[in-house]
Amino acid sequence: MQLPNTLNTPSFLQKLEWVTNPVGYMEKAAQQYPDLFTAEIIGFGDTIVVVNNPQAIQEILTNDRKKFVAVGEVNKTLQPLVGDYSIFMLEGDRHKRRRQILIPPFHGERLQTYGEIICHLTEKVCDQLPQGKPFLARQALQDISLQVILQVVFGLYEGERYQQIKSLLALMMETFNSPLNASLLYFPFLQKDLGSWSPWGKFVRLRDSINELYQIRVNAHSIIIWGN
Repeated sequence: MQLPNTLNTPSFLQKLEWVTNPVGYMEKAAQQYPDLFTAEIIGFGDTIVVVNNPQAIQEILTNDRKKFVAVGEVNKTLQPLVGDYSIFMLEGDRHKRRRQILIPPFHGERLQTYGEIICHLTEKVCDQLPQGKPFLARQALQDISLQVILQVVFGLYEGERYQQIKSLLALMMETFNSPLNASLLYFPFLQKDLGSWSPWGKFVRLRDSINELYQIRVNAHSIIIWGN
């Protein structure tokens, strides 16, 4: 299949630029091909087509999904984080069945409840920010995201297990907070467990600890999103 507007930069250099400067990468590619372009920025040698044209995006979202690649192929980079059985990784009928299970919690009053929880958590975090002093927005947003994940996705609220998983998730997110460590997800040959002192080894142990705590409490939609 002939893909449109393939970037001339070698695949390895594309991945490297995507990891170190994703905004710059996208801006430069969009300047060359404003409507759509073919990129090689995921870590398994596959290509993706990035679409910027509004009419094309509408066509993709409203047309027959069979015309497009299955989500599992594109999301391989996420496999170490979400596992093999997450909805992000499944394809075909298995993906459809999981989506059908996921749909009920995201309708009607449940969505309104989730919205209220998110607003409450955001206000709670903002109230704790220093007044008249600079603060790191990233830390505040990460705290909001973690609490939303724990309460809305995992169904956990206060308590010892809540605090344990929150702390471990924060540490796991910090594992990939630099371009060097983020490259582990895009270059599979770097995914070597050389012990707890190595970046990948540290990540694996954090992930295993989260999975162990997580298995204690599972609800319908958390097992779909986090499918280790």
